[in-house]
Amino acid sequence: MLWHLAPHKIVDYIVIHELCHLIEHNHSPKYWKLVEGYCDDYQECRRWLKDHGANLNI
Repeated sequence: MLWHLAPHKIVDYIVIHELCHLIEHNHSPKYWKLVEGYCDDYQECRRWLKDHGANLNI
């Protein structure tokens, strides 16, 4: 069986994304600004997940 895993950078982004929801419970501009404060390339990570997320075995 072939396992597909996300790069560490993407895993970090997912953790940051979820932790930021503890402060902002939505995806408002204020929320994304908070995410960006911890992950300045979050948009690149979002694109990676959109392109590759379906191939991950979780």
